[in-house]
Amino acid sequence: MDFTKLPFDDESFRLVVFDPPHLVRAGKNSWLAKKYGKLGEDWRDDLSKGFAECFRVLKPGGVLIFKWNEDQIKVPQILTLTPNKPLFGHPTGRHGRTHWFTFMKEAT
Repeated sequence: MDFTKLPFDDESFRLVVFDPPHLVRAGKNSWLAKKYGKLGEDWRDDLSKGFAECFRVLKPGGVLIFKWNEDQIKVPQILTLTPNKPLFGHPTGRHGRTHWFTFMKEAT
């Protein structure tokens, strides 16, 4: 589904998990790109819209879990794409490149 235009009503969920593609450079026949997808040239705009959509469908006080692998794009570049600040984050994986972040939508 298109994460920039989620087919759900506002404030539908208490929990959302956002695990977008993280590759911007991958060959046409790349196994990783075929399996996980690839970001386009407008990846900043797409991810910014994705974050906005995640927060739109979250109920006030709801939680967003965000996963990112910084093999090609570093975490600080990604976190600037949303005005929301994570409560906490944690690197995982063999090389510590996969990061999990937890956000909470402020109560209105």
